[in-house]
Amino acid sequence: MLKNLCELNDLNLPDEVFKKLETYKSLLKKWGKRINITSLLSDEEIDKKHFFDSLTGIKAFEKAGINLKGKHVTDVGSGGGFPGMVLAVALPETSFTLVEPRHKRCVFLEQVKRALKLNNVSIECRRIEEIKEKHFDVLTMRAVEDPKSAVKITKPFLENGATLCIYRGKEPFTDEIPGFTIERVNLDLKGVNFKRHFLFIRKEANVGT
Repeated sequence: MLKNLCELNDLNLPDEVFKKLETYKSLLKKWGKRINITSLLSDEEIDKKHFFDSLTGIKAFEKAGINLKGKHVTDVGSGGGFPGMVLAVALPETSFTLVEPRHKRCVFLEQVKRALKLNNVSIECRRIEEIKEKHFDVLTMRAVEDPKSAVKITKPFLENGATLCIYRGKEPFTDEIPGFTIERVNLDLKGVNFKRHFLFIRKEANVGT
């Protein structure tokens, strides 16, 4: 199903990606029952609402004119690895840091990293506010209710030149955030009954006088 959804939406990925995601799915179903990673544990739900949904970010980045090759991305509040770990499988030439404060979920993410042999992933078992020393090109966040709060906790990175990409559901975000520019990307997806709205948020450039 996942491969068909990707092809239907012009997401052309190597077969190796889908093989790794099958292994990921098995681990998710095994661990998910033990440590409450997600309530969505059927094959169809995982394929559609976790894996495919995460991969739609690739289309959004393309539409926003952002090339992730060679870049460093951090996934804030990664949870079960969505979208960060899934994107890392599909984008081996991009470095990913998955930030997740809950210890049991970090153990799961480390297990997935080892099983999938992902050399482009590192796990930080702490809150994004506790990370001071690293530069990131892009930050991703999913299931964000309040983009303004998301900007608040990632502000030091945005001030250092990073772009924040927020995965939004069916409700578009129409407000403005003072001091920041917001680029909105909407995807009409085939084969699923949900839409995706993305926000790309950057620090507003200082205009010289």
